[in-house]
Amino acid sequence: MDDEEFPEGATIVDGPDGKPYPVAAVWRRALARIIDAVTVFFIQWMLTVIQLLWFMDDVSTRWQPEPWGRATAAILGYIFFHFVYTMVFLRWNEGQTPAMDLMKLRAVRTKDGGRLGLGRCGARWLVGGVSWIAPPVVLGGIIVNAATYLTVPFDRRRRTVSDWVAGTTVIAYNRDKEDPDGVLEEVLDEFGQPMTVREQIRRKYGLFGGLTGIGRQVEGRRRNGPDAPRDSQSGRDSLNMSATSGPAHRKQGERRGI
Repeated sequence: MDDEEFPEGATIVDGPDGKPYPVAAVWRRALARIIDAVTVFFIQWMLTVIQLLWFMDDVSTRWQPEPWGRATAAILGYIFFHFVYTMVFLRWNEGQTPAMDLMKLRAVRTKDGGRLGLGRCGARWLVGGVSWIAPPVVLGGIIVNAATYLTVPFDRRRRTVSDWVAGTTVIAYNRDKEDPDGVLEEVLDEFGQPMTVREQIRRKYGLFGGLTGIGRQVEGRRRNGPDAPRDSQSGRDSLNMSATSGPAHRKQGERRGI
């Protein structure tokens, strides 16, 4: 990232590759948190619709403690999915949830700009995550999450309460352009096409590396055709014909007077 890309007056901190990065804008962070919260809600809703959470109705009917009543099971389920979602992406997707990736944000350790471990990911989730159980439901969670931003004006790194607890900072980070290790180079994939930094990162650390590998195999078979010879007799015959028609074979024939 070039110096001219830094917003005027931005606070600059060390990033994951030792280079300076501007601290993320507060509105981007807030919007990313909202998008992640809505995403988890739709994940839970879809799992309920397709009956993977078939027991939810029965639990909601039998267990209705105050002050949440029938919504208790749904709230606890949401908190569980939100926890798993946040932990998996922050830890194994280079400090970026899908919404943070979309908003060009990344969470790093404050002291050295390094990747987050499981402990920091859990501490970062804890403050805002459990707030969703605060009554009144939803409204209580929104109020508590908004309150975590009260420390932002008093910290030069614009850290929220979650950042203070976990020892993290959120930087402005475009994953398509940056290299978190400083070692990735412009390389070609198996089809001779230039690989983006994002693809190189996912091949090296990627959360969905296995799925993308399967996708590339399918794409390779589609390009080569399903009937391409693989160690078949016709394949060996074609290789033998190529070998016997080469320059070395012709020279050998000339020496023998053929």
